[in-house]
Formats: sequence, structure tokens, C-alpha cells
Amino acid sequence: MAKLGTVWERAAEFAGERVGALSPIALGAIALPTLLSTSLPPLVLGAGPGIRILTMALAVLLSIVSMWGSLAVTAWAIDPESRAAAVALARRRLPAVLLVSIGVGAAAALLFLPIPILLGVRGYDLTQIFVGATAQGTIASRPTIDAQTGGLIGLYLLALTPLLSAVFVRLTLLGPVVLREGLLFGAVRRSWVLTRRHGWRVFGTLLLFFVIAGIAQLAAQTVFGSVFTLLFGAGPAGTLTLAIGLTLLVQAIVQTLIIVLLAAFQGKLYAALSAEAATAA
Repeated sequence: MAKLGTVWERAAEFAGERVGALSPIALGAIALPTLLSTSLPPLVLGAGPGIRILTMALAVLLSIVSMWGSLAVTAWAIDPESRAAAVALARRRLPAVLLVSIGVGAAAALLFLPIPILLGVRGYDLTQIFVGATAQGTIASRPTIDAQTGGLIGLYLLALTPLLSAVFVRLTLLGPVVLREGLLFGAVRRSWVLTRRHGWRVFGTLLLFFVIAGIAQLAAQTVFGSVFTLLFGAGPAGTLTLAIGLTLLVQAIVQTLIIVLLAAFQGKLYAALSAEAATAA
């Protein structure tokens, strides 16, 4: 049985040995789009609906570029012989990964459908809640949900969390499977089969990783944000100041490291579990 500790060691070793070669992918396809995406909201604060729509479209395009960068790292981690081949494979399979991701995301979104149904039955204006009631988009203007309705929604989300966590863990290899095996929605079943008997261990490993990643991101935001604010000043509210820009830069770098490590882990985990499945067959 594959040892996840060994998988993490291989992922870290892969990333450490190829820092220079990974840098163009990490910086150009992950860090830069991340920095641009996080810089957009302060720049368009108070802008009209048209600018906001264009900003959202640009954010989606940037997220697709980041996905391609992550896939390239995963493909290279699976087959570490050629970066060029990994980059080309990620480019070819990106539309397929997007299609499968949208399909799986839509299926997951159906699980949340009871929430707007409940709100609608209880007489709440769904547009006002989910889109925003005023032109200024202030949270204070949105209606307050009564305690009973809020409690029911909270209980439903609490019950839904274990299910979503289990599905997320079992579909951890969705991207690698689409990349390497050329499957579309059949990749859902393949990922489910590969992670069989490994679910709890994968869950524990990813949970620990995300906790550490969350702490690192929080530290980048609070510690560096405070330091840069002290050095360069807060500046006018609602503007992209030097302090904010530098903080966003540090956050983008930290997030890029997290994405690269996670992508490498997915690649190495796929390689280990697919080899194990082939041996068992």
C-alpha cells in the first residue's frame, strides 16, 4: 500500500530539485495571474456594472491560466523527464479538465439547491440576498435572515460538510487522470477507484496541508500587511496603495508555493496509486 509520507517526500523532492525549471511556470502561470486577480477588486471599487462584469471575466481568464500552470506541474511530477512535454500535455488537456471541472462543480452546486428553495419558501428575496440590494453593494443593506431559518441552513450545511469532504478526497486525482489517461467524465470513476482504501489517509494528509497553508496565508496577510503599512502608510481607503500592493505580492508568492506543492503531490500520488492498481491487477 502506498505510503503518503513517501509521496509527500517525493513531491517535495521533485519541487526542490527543479526550483529553477519550475520558476517560469510558477511565476508566469500561477503567481502573476494570482497577483492580478487579487489586485482587481481595489482598482474597480465603486465602478459601474460594465466594469465589474469585465473584471469578473478577466478574473475567470486568469484562473484558467493558473489552472494550466497547476496542470503543467502535475504532469511533470507524474513524468519528470521533460518539462516541455508536461507543458504541452497540460495545454492539450486543459479544455477537457475545464469541462470535467465545470460538470463536477455543477453537480456539487445542486447539493446547495435546498438553501435557496428554503429561503424562497420563507419569503426572502433571493436576488437581494445573493446579488446585493443596492448600487453600492453594501452588506448592511441585505436582509437579515431570521434565527430559525438560519439555524436550518446551518444544520443542513453541517450535515453536508462530511459528504463534500469525502467526495473532494475521492476526486483528488481527477485532474491527473484526465491529463494522463485521456478520460472525460469517466475520470470521476477512475479517481474514485484509485483512492479506494486510501480515503482517510488522503483526507488526513490534505487536512494537515490545508491547515498549514491557511496559517501561512494568514501570516502573509497580517504580518507582512502590518509591516508594510507601518513602513509606507495605509493610504486612502479603497485604493491600491503601495502597502496593499506589496502585501498582495507576498500573498501571491505564498499561494503559488502552496499550489505548486499541491500539484506536485497530486502528480506523485497519482503515479503511486496507479502503479499500485496496475500491480494488483
